[in-house]
Amino acid sequence: MTESREHILTPGDFESLFGESLSSCVKNRIKKYNLRYRNLTPEERDSCFSKIISVLQSGDFMYSGEHRYEQWEKGWRQNLDELLKGNASDAMIPRYFGKHEINRLKQKFIRPVSPNFEYNMLGVILDWLFDKYLKDYENIYEFGCGTGHNLVRLRSFNPKANLWGLDWAKSSQDMINKYALVNSDKKLFAKKFDYFNPDFSLKLKQGSAIYTVASLEQIGSKYHSFIDYLLKNKPSICIHAEPVEELLDQGNLLDYLSIRYFKKRNYLSGYLTYLKDLESKGKVKIIKAQRNYVGSFFIEGYSVIIWTPIA
Repeated sequence: MTESREHILTPGDFESLFGESLSSCVKNRIKKYNLRYRNLTPEERDSCFSKIISVLQSGDFMYSGEHRYEQWEKGWRQNLDELLKGNASDAMIPRYFGKHEINRLKQKFIRPVSPNFEYNMLGVILDWLFDKYLKDYENIYEFGCGTGHNLVRLRSFNPKANLWGLDWAKSSQDMINKYALVNSDKKLFAKKFDYFNPDFSLKLKQGSAIYTVASLEQIGSKYHSFIDYLLKNKPSICIHAEPVEELLDQGNLLDYLSIRYFKKRNYLSGYLTYLKDLESKGKVKIIKAQRNYVGSFFIEGYSVIIWTPIA
């Protein structure tokens, strides 16, 4: 088994993945991430396929859904404890990043070499979206915000906006409030919001933007009430970086296994199809729906959907 040489991802690589040019700001961030990896040998690749298929056949899965509230509450509480100890840099990053030594890129397995590779790959996607779409909004809401780490990233692109982190876990609100206090961010707020039971009394500011990052994935096919909430509040733009089965290729083995994993875990299902149905009825306009060919070991989970309600 021969080790392959290292590769480093450049801004041009991401422009090719995203299908458009990136700003100098985003390009500079990509360079600082120093995203190095190597390709797998055939033996390593086959071992990855074998492991995923074995897991899929095992039936030993933690399914997403309403029953997992206490687990998310406990998980974000662990991050909060770290923040209270003064470990701000470590506290914000969810512990599920970097669990596996292998990631996905352009429908292939790769082995990261540089630290925090998976987290920084998602960071590039968010840097692109935040820089292009959210720099000028006065009010921005992240639903399913968890620790608030994406809001911290967004703040670097939009220092003046009112940022709202919404999550069903109280520990999430405690964490964001503590972070805002420690960092004197008087425009960072936290509210409780449950995807499964949206609070329609919580009104979004007029002309606001909303986004989600790998949080809608946790509600499976129970997103209709959330979309009804958005249609009622009419944000100017809705951005999602989520697992989207409709954008993957069933004929590609790696994609097929990703879709199988979505279904086993009860991840987001049929969301883009439902939005297209609403678009055909004149209720929404889909601005973008594309995969980015970036993923973790088991899934490609950060496809982008951008849409807007039609008044």
